Amino acid sequence: MSALTTMFKKLEEAMTAATFAEAGEFETARQFLTTSKNARKRVLLGTDKPEIATRTISYALHLCQRLGGGLEIFHMLRLPENETASWLNQEKEPLVALNTALQEKGVIYQPVSGLGCLADELLRHASARRDILCVVFDVLEPDGMSCRKAKENMIAKFQALHCPVVMYAGSGRV
Repeated sequence: MSALTTMFKKLEEAMTAATFAEAGEFETARQFLTTSKNARKRVLLGTDKPEIATRTISYALHLCQRLGGGLEIFHMLRLPENETASWLNQEKEPLVALNTALQEKGVIYQPVSGLGCLADELLRHASARRDILCVVFDVLEPDGMSCRKAKENMIAKFQALHCPVVMYAGSGRV
């Protein structure tokens, strides 16, 4: 790596740390200044959309590159428990292909089934973990008031853990 490339990389990390510090995320800013700390941390992408757009995964991977961590995808499939087994057997090949493609990039993919809110399931999944740098939340519009409250509760809890939450709407049209 050339000296100029190294200098630009360090400048980018310093600017990213400054951005987190200005937002009040001092611990995250400190982690940027010591690059080895983020190597074991992950960006958590939570979605309940039936299909994950390549644009969303690309955004999350780019964020991982900038933060210096890995990517974990938490994909909630809205299926009743009695239909889950049959759906997974029918869709086994596409899920295996997706998982293989993501594993080649070092991404952890976890499909989860349920009828509840993504926010509640994501909180349960990440509540005891300390390896999450930030959460990218790509969600369908909430069906009711309970999902909206669950999303607000999830954002508040992640902020209390000093974990930024990014609401991604990559499929929006201009």
